[in-house]
Amino acid sequence: MNRIERIGDATLYLGDAMEVLPSLPAIDLIITDPPYSSGARTDSERQVRGTMLRSMEDADWFSHDAMTTWGFSWFIRSAFSALRPKLTTGAHVYVFIDWRQTPNVYGMLEAAGYRVNQCLVWAKPHFGMGAYWRNQHENIVFASNGAATEMLDRGMGSVLDAPAVSPQAREHPTEKPVGLLFDIIRAVPGQVVLDPFMGAGSTGVAATKAGRSFIGCEINPHHFATACRRIEDAYRQPRLFAEPVQKSQQINMFAKFCPPDPDRDALADAAYDPAANSAGCYEVAIAACRDRSMA
Repeated sequence: MNRIERIGDATLYLGDAMEVLPSLPAIDLIITDPPYSSGARTDSERQVRGTMLRSMEDADWFSHDAMTTWGFSWFIRSAFSALRPKLTTGAHVYVFIDWRQTPNVYGMLEAAGYRVNQCLVWAKPHFGMGAYWRNQHENIVFASNGAATEMLDRGMGSVLDAPAVSPQAREHPTEKPVGLLFDIIRAVPGQVVLDPFMGAGSTGVAATKAGRSFIGCEINPHHFATACRRIEDAYRQPRLFAEPVQKSQQINMFAKFCPPDPDRDALADAAYDPAANSAGCYEVAIAACRDRSMA
């Protein structure tokens, strides 16, 4: 660990995340974008320069982005195994990843003791590189430390639409849009947000705007300095968060088929209730809607 910066409710560490982890407090939420190591077509190509590769000589190369699949898997399992004792029970974990490494992230998170719940999709309005079908999305693996705590906003779908950061505005090779990160943070519980691979600090900016505390680790001094500047700037701006969501928000999917009915709507709510966890509840709600519509 080389340096610690405290900016408002944000604590930023310059150094290797694995060295920082033992000193961290309890963490409620992880949102991170680890190095994908997906720049090469084959494992052997990851160590050499070639077409469609990112190497250490490239201007946009960053640490740990040229690992083999074995190296990446070991890296993810080691990091998240060390993180899990720091997580509160039910804490949500969101890991950005591309299609190549998604299966490896699933496996390594499960091997580290996490529960993998779902795979969200970040859908971009414009497609990028690709020899066949052009890339237009990234995956976000949703895991948790045990059974996940309930969402604050259950009206969120699993496909999140957001434009990518433009090349002109980008301050990190794989920078994620603050608006997308803000939407995720506002929808889920967790006052203390951690990004162990924070890059240029987009997760920290989003956490600041959402009124959450933030802890970030970055090994690259240049990106660390950028993160400090951006989070300082975010604290100078009015925060975007409103009062915390007290009740889960959701769309009544039965409303278009039949008029409002308290009994039926209670069944519909129960169909979405994780505590009920009844496979038959959904069918009962459908049947109730159908019966009342035909009456």
